[in-house]
Amino acid sequence: MTIASITSHRKIYSITLLLAACFLLSAAAESPYGVCAHLNRMPPEEMRRELAGIAAAGIGFVRVDLDWAQVEPEPGKWDFSRWDAVVEEAAGRKVKVLPILGSGLPSYGKPPFRNLQRYLTYVEKCVRRYKGKINCYEVFNEVNHIRPWGETPNPANYVALLRETRRTIKRIDPEAKVLFSGVSCLGNSLKFVEEAFQAGAGDHFDVMNFHPYQWYNAPEAQLPLLIRELRMLMKKHHIDKPIWITEIGDSSSPVRYRLAGEVVSPALRKLGFRPERDTVGTVADPDTLFFTGDIDDFLPEWKRRRALTFEELRTVSPTDCPILVLPGRELFPAARIDAVTAYVRKGGTLVLPGGFPLYYDFRQTAEPDQFRTVQIGNRLLPQLHLEWEAFWVKKGVPRTTTATEAGEEFPGLKLTHHPGMRFLNAENLKGADRMIPIAWGINGRYRMPIAALYQLNSDLKGNIIVAVDSRTDSVTEKEQARRLPRQLLLAFAEGVEKVFYYRYRAGEWNRGREAHFGILRRNFEIKPAGLACQTLIRNLPPGSTRPEILRRGLIREAHWRRPDGVPVTALWTVFGEQPAPQPGRQFLRAETLTGEPLPTAKVPDRLSADILYFTGCGTE
Repeated sequence: MTIASITSHRKIYSITLLLAACFLLSAAAESPYGVCAHLNRMPPEEMRRELAGIAAAGIGFVRVDLDWAQVEPEPGKWDFSRWDAVVEEAAGRKVKVLPILGSGLPSYGKPPFRNLQRYLTYVEKCVRRYKGKINCYEVFNEVNHIRPWGETPNPANYVALLRETRRTIKRIDPEAKVLFSGVSCLGNSLKFVEEAFQAGAGDHFDVMNFHPYQWYNAPEAQLPLLIRELRMLMKKHHIDKPIWITEIGDSSSPVRYRLAGEVVSPALRKLGFRPERDTVGTVADPDTLFFTGDIDDFLPEWKRRRALTFEELRTVSPTDCPILVLPGRELFPAARIDAVTAYVRKGGTLVLPGGFPLYYDFRQTAEPDQFRTVQIGNRLLPQLHLEWEAFWVKKGVPRTTTATEAGEEFPGLKLTHHPGMRFLNAENLKGADRMIPIAWGINGRYRMPIAALYQLNSDLKGNIIVAVDSRTDSVTEKEQARRLPRQLLLAFAEGVEKVFYYRYRAGEWNRGREAHFGILRRNFEIKPAGLACQTLIRNLPPGSTRPEILRRGLIREAHWRRPDGVPVTALWTVFGEQPAPQPGRQFLRAETLTGEPLPTAKVPDRLSADILYFTGCGTE
């Protein structure tokens, strides 16, 4: 054997040892990936099959409801059979369990802080039974909502409960981690958290936790800010503890923009517009990270489309772009309302396809490319001569409707029933403006539009089509897949230790939003989001370095190293397509959002919101 061949063999042997050591490191590193799954509420065979899929996907944690009413169905009678099966199966699959204490409260335990001794007995029974098998506990779910209490949430009551829960857990298992409740981001959640901190909560948990769902816009625009604001609040109260996210995700419910799908196109046709001739504008504004998104749910046949920035909207002619669609997500950057008003003043037709229009301000913060959602109610509506009403702002408005009927000027319009609590009125009309009902919401003598065409003939000369259906907070399966890895990468880049996606398998008990969270379908068929999850874990396995994300306009470029030392680069856009930085950069390997290998491991000329992964060092 020559010296050269001996050297070569030594190099190969050294590399082999290095790779083996790195993969052992990856296996030893605790997984940052978790999912939520109601394993204790399903038949044993389903539970086992679901856990097998979770393990095969490389997910290391599962969050499960430790339902008090299930393990103690009657006072003093205990039945852990379902939970024993879950814990045993998870251990066999090497998946760790995060139980939610206080889920499924029995009638005799509500509210728990007034039935403290019974509640603590339940906690003690659970922790003693699973000591050595479970090493972390979440103390209630979303305690800033009424659901866990049956009454108005009170931070001081939760802190008292948290203190006694932690004492009980630590007395039995000092090594177990205690998680603060995963607070919901609906409403002013930070106010609840700060009041809990003021009441001394910081001394009674080991891990901070929250649920920053990103239904309203691109996660890049708000998720980093939410994490930073929570961390700043913790620092203010001298709390230096890790952060987990035990719920985040998107629903792929097929019921999206249902009312808009029934009324918007007929209203446009009534105004004389035709899909084969007229262009529909959408907002895609890089300065505000605000965009309309997909309109195929309600205007699939209108293929002539044009993306506009707010600056372009100020000058565009309604002749060239006669229709403008805003997102139906109830939020809008209020500082740009003049651009929309100018468009309608010139005769443009505005479409508001869902929810209360312009209900939240999408407000720029001091942080670059970070925006806060601020409720402003109907503050902007007078500028567009619009107004709405609901039971909480006007006496006599019903909480829901019992019938839906077509407007008199839309005879023959086919409508499904849309039970709702949002209605339109004509209180802000001026001059010769008209409000033409497209769909009536009816309850007894109450009869007000849930969709209307506003024909404006005053200082505004255009039209506004409004549908106030609330079914606008789900996405397509393709969009769900796009958003999953981006949300997790953004969270990890901000230092979040673990992220639990909600949920693993969709329930699909109906067509509504809640039934379609999940990366698998009810029949265990994998959704695109499931493939996206597997691809992310394969490229960012446990033990990898913390991702670093660079901003390049609308492009995000993330970098990290796997445990084997191989660098990985991920590229995507916040929305739309953009020219790639350094197109043609050559890597060792590249794959798509859902794991398909690219034919060439080069950065393409253009990037999209579908993340691409590149392994190895890029070269020109």
